[in-house]
This record gives sequence, structure tokens and C-alpha cells, in this order.
Amino acid sequence: MKAKYFNERDYIKFNNSYWEIIKIGHSHLGRGKANLTFILKNLENGSTLTKNFNPDEEIEEIDIEKRKVEYLFRKDREVYFLDENNKKHRLDAQKLGNKVNFLKKDLDIKGLFVDDELIGVELPIKAIYEVISAPPNVKGDSEKTNSKFVTIETGAQISVPLFINVGDKILINLEKGEYVERAK
Repeated sequence: MKAKYFNERDYIKFNNSYWEIIKIGHSHLGRGKANLTFILKNLENGSTLTKNFNPDEEIEEIDIEKRKVEYLFRKDREVYFLDENNKKHRLDAQKLGNKVNFLKKDLDIKGLFVDDELIGVELPIKAIYEVISAPPNVKGDSEKTNSKFVTIETGAQISVPLFINVGDKILINLEKGEYVERAK
């Protein structure tokens, strides 16, 4: 399909990877041809790319099916998921990028499928995690810094305010990998 017929939130295959179109811009320089600027998000690892296309350039459109999947376990560099039909799927941990640090059993995960093949996952925007390791607070620490690093139940390290302790549950923005607030 020609580039000029695509809309935001459409899915394409480009450079042997699958992408979601996040934003489309139009530019016209002098007497030259018009260009479309696509901001693309990689469906496999979440990276972004800005790419210019000629409006008449052919781009392969793809159909993405989103289905609920359950995180099973991680073994070496492979991450295993189970779909609604009890079929196991595996992905390379590197393809998941930073998402691999936040996978846990009770998380609401959507699998991204192309022709019944799992190519990536979509995590919720925010989720609650338990703090399993935190350095103790020392009187006077707040003068040096307003935060400290703690380890959450998945093993990821997150910067949090000084008042967070072991056993606390915290809300994390999974898109940014940042502390939001103490969970109630």
C-alpha cells in the first residue's frame, strides 16, 4: 500500500521488523517533492524511529492480532509465554528490551501476533510490584539525595524516594520504568 494511505496506529513491516505508526507528519521543502515523516515504534523491542517516505512509496501493511498471554518463565535468553489456547510461545529476551525487567505471573500482558506467531508483547502502562531489597535510611541522607535504588520482585532496580522500604508495594510506570507512587 502507498505511504499516503496510512494512518496513525496502523502497522507496517519495514527493514524486516514490525512497526506501529505513532505519528505522521507532512513536509514540503522548496520545489522538491512532498515527504511523509513517520514516527515508528518497533513492536518487538519498543524502540522508536523517525523515517521519511515518499507519499507514493509502497510499504507492506501487516495485520496484528492482540491476544492475552501469560508469562510463564525465563530460561537463559528465552522468555516463555502461554496463549489462551494453551500454546507455548517463546521470545528472545533481547527482543523484549526493557520490558523483560517487569514480567511477572499476574501481569495483564497482550501478545502481538502476526500469522499466529508471537512477535512481541504489550505491557500495561502501570503495575504494582513489591520491594524485596532496599538500603536502610540513614539520618541526614535527604541532604545528599532524595532517592535510592531498590530491587523489586522481578529483580529490576528502580529509583524511589527514601521512605520506601522492604515489603512496600509500589506503582511503576512500565513505559518509562519509573516509580509513580506507593501503592495503597
